[in-house]
Amino acid sequence: MMEKLKKKHLFIFVAFLLLIVTLFVGYRINEQRKEDARMTEEQRETEEAYRWIHYAIGRLDHGRLSGWYLTPPEILEEMSVYRSLESFRTQPNDHGIFTNIYMILRMYYHRGGVYLSYEMLIDYFSEEFELDGSLRLYNNGNHPEVEAFVIWMREELRATRHGGEFEIYFEKLDNIMRSYSPEDMERWLRIPLINQMSPQMLDALARAEADPDYILDLTSLREQGY
Repeated sequence: MMEKLKKKHLFIFVAFLLLIVTLFVGYRINEQRKEDARMTEEQRETEEAYRWIHYAIGRLDHGRLSGWYLTPPEILEEMSVYRSLESFRTQPNDHGIFTNIYMILRMYYHRGGVYLSYEMLIDYFSEEFELDGSLRLYNNGNHPEVEAFVIWMREELRATRHGGEFEIYFEKLDNIMRSYSPEDMERWLRIPLINQMSPQMLDALARAEADPDYILDLTSLREQGY
């Protein structure tokens, strides 16, 4: 009788132990799934943040009405991680300026009414990590000026319903250059192409695009050493 009672108690103990182990394993599996889902969501948000900052500086096309889906996978993968400006095929001009980025900021200023310095944006891209070791993302709360810039670019995309506002803007700049014809053609021929212009010339060109009454005088800037 005592032997049967001991076996019964042992069976109950083992069953209880198995129940505890099962519940613990189930809990850990559920927590791991939650952690995996959280990490997946964090990764998705991180990749999206990188894509938007690269879109804002003109390095990634949003794909018109189809989001990122029309972007070649290899390009999308490149733009979903940290990229220093030096890693892009386009290098600074002789004045040390990434011309497209500089002019996008001028577009932001003349159309959005907010000034973000070129130097601040360049500095943002100088590091992959913050001082605390976290990823440097435009929307992590440490870069409000850069975040406002990216948000404005995203809103412009929604407003125009396509991703071609950069192309339209640069086409206007090109048209201004084509119509610019000072009397002295020889001096005009010495004016550099847009991608080789100094910051002073780029500022003047952007102002001419924003203000039809502004008198563009690139030859004078050139003669002043700009």
